[in-house]
Amino acid sequence: MEQVGNDPPSSNSIAVRAMNFAYPGQPPLFADFSLDIAPGSRCLLVGANGSGKTSLLKILAGKNMVGGRDVVRVLNCSAFHDTHLVCSGDLAYLGGSWSRTVGSAGEVPLQGDISAEQMIYGVEGAEPGRRDKLIDLLDIDINWRMHKVSDGQRRRVQICMGLLHPFKVLLLDEVTVDLDVVARMDLLDFLKEECEQRRSTIVYATHIFDGLETWATDLAYIQDGQLKRTEKLSELHELKSCANLLSVVESWLRSETKTEKKKNTITQPKK
Repeated sequence: MEQVGNDPPSSNSIAVRAMNFAYPGQPPLFADFSLDIAPGSRCLLVGANGSGKTSLLKILAGKNMVGGRDVVRVLNCSAFHDTHLVCSGDLAYLGGSWSRTVGSAGEVPLQGDISAEQMIYGVEGAEPGRRDKLIDLLDIDINWRMHKVSDGQRRRVQICMGLLHPFKVLLLDEVTVDLDVVARMDLLDFLKEECEQRRSTIVYATHIFDGLETWATDLAYIQDGQLKRTEKLSELHELKSCANLLSVVESWLRSETKTEKKKNTITQPKK
């Protein structure tokens, strides 16, 4: 495992240091952005649409290069340069696209005329017991034809394939949006067990907060590419006065919207 410069290895599963990032031809999305996430954490990534959540997850997944090798570190390796993170299954990313990433081979679509069995059993190196557990957990019929199933069923196959290899860091971007309540809660229970038994780390971006008060350990709130808050959920004082986590996040987002409206009013030229 690579060590950068004279700095000691980080004890965090994820370490971002003074990151700057912009898409070509666009203003900076992240400027001097830093974030630490400890092993065993289940961190919720929250923020308004367009705040940078998906971009951050893709950067952590090694899909975009930023700065030098020591700017974005996952498991003490460069998220972008050290491709063995993904190839080994230690770093896993599940996003919104109907595809699966297979190491350095790229992405394989999940909508062709192929069975769920072929897709799932085609993942090499999967432990049979874990595979059977996930198929049962997600209530997958291995005879499903991928071009005929619903979005929710296709999503179940995608999630199953993405979790076949035991991960050390898992990045989730709105992957439960197509699941029903039972499937979602069963999946969250499985992921919680993974973190508690193997000290795995999960970063989960979602707008669905039902049941997450007792599931998540940490919360990171992003606004316009800036990390506004990061803290243990058990220490979030707003939860003591609000009915649930949804109410807390809603109050933050409403306050954010009001601030933006005031800024726009002030900057508008007088007629």
